[in-house]
Amino acid sequence: MAKAGTTWIAHCLGEHPAVCMALGKETNFFLRKHISSVLPVRRYHYGMAHYDEGLEWYKQKFTHHRSGQLNGEFSNAYLADPESAGLLHAHNPDLKLICCFRNPIDAAYAGFFQLSRVQPLPETGEETMARYPQLLDYYLYHHHLQPFLKLFPRERFLFLVFDDIKADPAAFYRRICEFLGIDASFVPPSLNQRLNPRVVLRSRRLRNLRGMVGDFLASTPQRRKLRAALVRAGAVRLAVKLFSMNEKPGSVPPMAPETRRRLVEHFRKDNQALGELIGRDLSHWNA
Repeated sequence: MAKAGTTWIAHCLGEHPAVCMALGKETNFFLRKHISSVLPVRRYHYGMAHYDEGLEWYKQKFTHHRSGQLNGEFSNAYLADPESAGLLHAHNPDLKLICCFRNPIDAAYAGFFQLSRVQPLPETGEETMARYPQLLDYYLYHHHLQPFLKLFPRERFLFLVFDDIKADPAAFYRRICEFLGIDASFVPPSLNQRLNPRVVLRSRRLRNLRGMVGDFLASTPQRRKLRAALVRAGAVRLAVKLFSMNEKPGSVPPMAPETRRRLVEHFRKDNQALGELIGRDLSHWNA
């Protein structure tokens, strides 16, 4: 799930010789509607659903595939779209699904600040949650799992908890490899690295400009062709480098106690149901 170590998982899996991970961070292919489409602007790929691009578009994400490798991808938005389960099942009823869950309160709060890197959102997490409550409901994990559980047998799922990455990343990674049936003795170079670190903005205005430009270039097929030409010319890479200079390492402000208390009640029943489903005591999430 978003802000639950999925970038680290995907990166480490991509380093395994038996796995071919899709090009790009999130393909968002088996998706009719991205949950963040309600936001002011969208970035290319992120915040967009690509199923209508067609299967050939998706296959291009695996042009680096080698014989014998497993194909894999990660797209956190699949969980929140009730149509994703059916699209995935129609494509491959035998696929394996890996879900990593983080305390929804912490994940949602961190996720809002992550979005603020590219979205003209309110300055505080509390304001963002009030304006876009549907984003908060994304973290009702057990609720959103139901369409998937109806189509895929339980043995096709691997349910993980984010806290276990920090406790023992090697054991966490081995468990994934064993589930996929690949060499569990392989140690990825990025095993002990922190990926997708938290950053803060230097200028909100520059962030807004970045979002508007990205949304403009992704809004129509013709403009996406223009973006592809700019990519080939190296202009997008230069722009990304310049915009990245608008970010610096930092931390988000602490959550107000009353906000946490409200979110505990919002997620309490779903957390309890999830714990029962995956056989884990998640009562500390409701503290």
